[in-house]
Amino acid sequence: MGYKEQIRNVKDYIRLPLCYNHWYVAGLVEDFGAEPVAKTLLERSIVFYRTEAGELVAMQNRCLHRSFPLANGTREGDNLVCRYHGIRYAPDGSIVKVPCQDHVPERQLHVYPVKELGPFAFIWMGNPAEPDWDRFPDLPFLSDPTCRTISEAVPYAGSYLLMQENLNDLTHFAYLHRESFGIGDFFFDLPTTVEKTEKGVYCNRIDTNPARVLGPLPADAKERAAGKPVERHDGGYAMSPGVFRGYAPVYIGAEEDPEREVFKSYIMHYLTPETSTSTHYFWSITNDYNIEDDNFYAMSKAFAANGFAEDKWACEEMQRLLDDDHIDHKEMVIAGDRAGMLFRGVMLDWVLEEYVG
Repeated sequence: MGYKEQIRNVKDYIRLPLCYNHWYVAGLVEDFGAEPVAKTLLERSIVFYRTEAGELVAMQNRCLHRSFPLANGTREGDNLVCRYHGIRYAPDGSIVKVPCQDHVPERQLHVYPVKELGPFAFIWMGNPAEPDWDRFPDLPFLSDPTCRTISEAVPYAGSYLLMQENLNDLTHFAYLHRESFGIGDFFFDLPTTVEKTEKGVYCNRIDTNPARVLGPLPADAKERAAGKPVERHDGGYAMSPGVFRGYAPVYIGAEEDPEREVFKSYIMHYLTPETSTSTHYFWSITNDYNIEDDNFYAMSKAFAANGFAEDKWACEEMQRLLDDDHIDHKEMVIAGDRAGMLFRGVMLDWVLEEYVG
């Protein structure tokens, strides 16, 4: 089966090869400390630990001697000690000592480039010697002191591509999230844009109903909005196979008004394949308003977590049927699939770039 045919049916589409030449979220910054911890990312076992200076190290979790997991060992200074025979590895992956002999082999484990930003630790999963820093996702708001971010890590038993397709599909909001997010059939009547751009597949809906748009804003902003046109945009695009940049800004005032206000909100989803059918799923929401209001952010986190749990549930149910139900099945395509189908083409481009060149 050719690749172009493979993306037409979801059961075949989710079997596309994993893409390594991208940045993925390895975990929350708080997940990693001095003691070694193992994580499987893109079907590779990696051990993480921090040096005495606090620098995060991501190393191949496999002793070069007998493939014993280094995460079962200990840290000695900045070195990692294999518990099986005591072989020491430096943070650059080189061997510094073999206790049973004087000779130190010139061998080296893969050490993956990492970068911490806001609450997340990102990792380059391609050639460790050639990280593409130009591909690091542009997310400056994660570390912006004028913003506040909430985040969560969610184990997800399904293909990351099912969740990416879910994120590119806004039409499910009116049914899957009818109770949690309070979105009804009105969503289908909102002005909608779906197009392929240089950044990826862009999708957006615009709501101008003040009762729905102004809900989360501070009281003084709602007062200033009286009698003015308001807009809330809902949409985003996949920046890479593992990063979806969503947004939901609220505008107060006409577009041509020099005093038009904008309240920014970034709704991010990070999908790091563990295997082809299991995913490390993270999300974050960053706002530039109400940043001192702890109660507002606690309520926002609970509200978002409830809705995103519905996405997880739906995608896991689809994965279960795709794995276990062996009856022949040909899926139909509906109007709401436009963004998702365009994204399949982008995903295919990334696969072909990496595997075909």
